[in-house]
Amino acid sequence: MTDQAIVIGIGNYPTFGANGTSPNNLPGAVHDAEDMADWLHHNTPTAVTLITSTHCNGAPWTVTNLAARPVTSDVDTAFKLYVTSSAPKVGDRLYVYTAGHGLAPDPRSRCLIMADATGVNWVPNLEVPAWIDWFANQSHFDELVLWMDCCGTQALEYARTKPAGLANTASRPPPPAKVFMAFASGFGRNSYEGPIGPGGTTRGLFTDRLLRGLNGAAADAGGEVRSKSLANFLRNGGLNGMGSEAQFAAVPQEDDMLFAIRAHPIYRIRAKRSDGSLAPDGTVLELTNPAVPLSKTAPIDQGWVSFALGVGLYKLNGGGVDRLIEIGATTPIDIE
Repeated sequence: MTDQAIVIGIGNYPTFGANGTSPNNLPGAVHDAEDMADWLHHNTPTAVTLITSTHCNGAPWTVTNLAARPVTSDVDTAFKLYVTSSAPKVGDRLYVYTAGHGLAPDPRSRCLIMADATGVNWVPNLEVPAWIDWFANQSHFDELVLWMDCCGTQALEYARTKPAGLANTASRPPPPAKVFMAFASGFGRNSYEGPIGPGGTTRGLFTDRLLRGLNGAAADAGGEVRSKSLANFLRNGGLNGMGSEAQFAAVPQEDDMLFAIRAHPIYRIRAKRSDGSLAPDGTVLELTNPAVPLSKTAPIDQGWVSFALGVGLYKLNGGGVDRLIEIGATTPIDIE
């Protein structure tokens, strides 16, 4: 059965500036959503609904006020297609991804702010986790995945907008559907964009890390990207923000599910001895990880030794080299 996905990227906020008349745009949000839709298309059996500031499923917006789409009703419509389906089951898994401005009504939730927000006086939003929680007690899907690249700040006490008009009854016998939720930042904290896309184009730091994890950087020892390994990868270390704080991802729920099977990325490690000198080329070094357990060997080539590695703590030994190496979410491919 084909899985389903709703992917939303809101980058154009024409009146969300402080005075209610100036823009407060996010240059990377639409590209982030398109990158996520592309990953789903090529790596999962998923039918994707893509909603962005510029188009809905590839078709330009044809309504008036083109500068302020999507609005709440546009996003609600995508979810309601599943709610009104006559089929007892719509798909095995529902993915929901959002990129845009956001707010946090509480630690476990996030609200995506819509494109027609006006300063601080009118902030239409949708509490997307509320949809996930509702579906968890229904029979439409067995697994629910939510990734939100949005801020988790509480600048003002905005009213959250939950799904409306849904019967408060469970059609699914216990237990509820599995849920995996991950947010770009912790409660009360900002998320950030940066020049990390192709050619230095602006992208969301969380989305970049998420896609790297899904593409293999978060694979466990068996090459599987599962809930636990992806959650650890997303939480592991902060990303430098555009302000004074670092961005740390939050994962409020991580029921076990498989996202991808991938080969681990290949990391090059400088073959440094404790005195700073390099061990000779051709020397065979051993990399171990007692927690797995794992033991790999490779020769030094031009001062480097290369291994395919997942997230974890490793020890490199041989030829006078004795180093601890930690592979995390922000570890570069070349480790000096």
